[in-house]
Amino acid sequence: MTDIFLGVQPIFDRERQVVAYELLFRDQQGGFESSGVDGDSASSHVIINAFSDIGAERLGHDKKLFLNLTEGLLASGLVETLPPDRVVLEILENVRITPELVAVVQKLVHAGFEIALDDFVYQTEWEPLLRLSHIVKIDVLGDDEDAIQAKFDSVAQRFRPKLLAEKVENRIQFVQCLNMGFDLFQGYYLARPHVISGKRPQENRLQILKILARLQDDTIGLQDVERLISQDVSLSYRLLRFLGSAGISQGRPVHTLMQAISLVGLRTIRQWAALIALGNLGSHGQYSFTRALTYARFCQIVGEHNLPKEKDALFTIGLFANLDEILEIPLASALEHLPLDAAVKGAILRHEGPLGQVLANAVQFELIDEQGTPPPPGLDRQLLSTYFLEAFAWAQDVQSQISTATPASA
Repeated sequence: MTDIFLGVQPIFDRERQVVAYELLFRDQQGGFESSGVDGDSASSHVIINAFSDIGAERLGHDKKLFLNLTEGLLASGLVETLPPDRVVLEILENVRITPELVAVVQKLVHAGFEIALDDFVYQTEWEPLLRLSHIVKIDVLGDDEDAIQAKFDSVAQRFRPKLLAEKVENRIQFVQCLNMGFDLFQGYYLARPHVISGKRPQENRLQILKILARLQDDTIGLQDVERLISQDVSLSYRLLRFLGSAGISQGRPVHTLMQAISLVGLRTIRQWAALIALGNLGSHGQYSFTRALTYARFCQIVGEHNLPKEKDALFTIGLFANLDEILEIPLASALEHLPLDAAVKGAILRHEGPLGQVLANAVQFELIDEQGTPPPPGLDRQLLSTYFLEAFAWAQDVQSQISTATPASA
């Protein structure tokens, strides 16, 4: 498991009530300046940590989340995978104002996103973005009242966004900004950033690179995408976790990985994979993944022969049956925030129903337990044993293909 960190600083309204949080890059060394990480990677880490690994629900469902975005991320289209009702896209002060960037921002506004301009100092070339912006952040650190008033007037007299005073360091500054008419406030006087930590399952860098390269093939179909992603249970887990945190599933329970991919769409899957690839991906021991792949394929084979309508759900059940071992957290905790159907979760956690019975047989065959759960109707132990060996061989073959991949061939 990898330790992950996320900086969070509250944003207040005029009544000093928290209305939003700005999400900030943090690692074991501290903040962005001391990390040596470039802006694109830092912003990508923040998005992944918030919406995939830590979970945006830990930050409160009723609060907006401000995300710092570089020019590169804005132009990439990756932010379109995020929920417009949860995030405010904060454009950094060092972006180049071009017709292309303005068109991208205009598209994001039409998609329902709120736009904020960070550390803003008025210049005429910023006017196209000012007209599109909902919030303008003005840095008041070290400024006297006249300097703050001049910055305030440069925006307030011609445009109508909300104005946010950032880096408010003391009570005098806060009162001055309040009297001028600022709408929102942020700074050490009100609240310092705090750090939320979590755990990220380690991942196989070569596999991610291979999947990312394959996803760029315009001829790829949804079934090919399902096959690629299902080869890594950690990737499958993070896809479903992202669906739940970002609200893409819109409260609809997910039964299968294919259903999840269909909900998101191929374009979003490509973007999501590119976002993850920007992070630092490690390696891990393979046996727990061999087991997960074996269980998944075994359950699927049983489904193909005995429960054809449930074969995809059975693959999902087998794939996630060992998440506790892979993520080193209790299985119920690992499944808690995944938008899986209740019957699927019940089959994984308690071996409930016909689907859970199939999974129980997979566990017993690995343990060579001849006295456990009886096989599903129409199947005997000898046939199931053949299926299990076939599934194990398939899992070994999949991992062999992954291990022989190289970044160049990916």
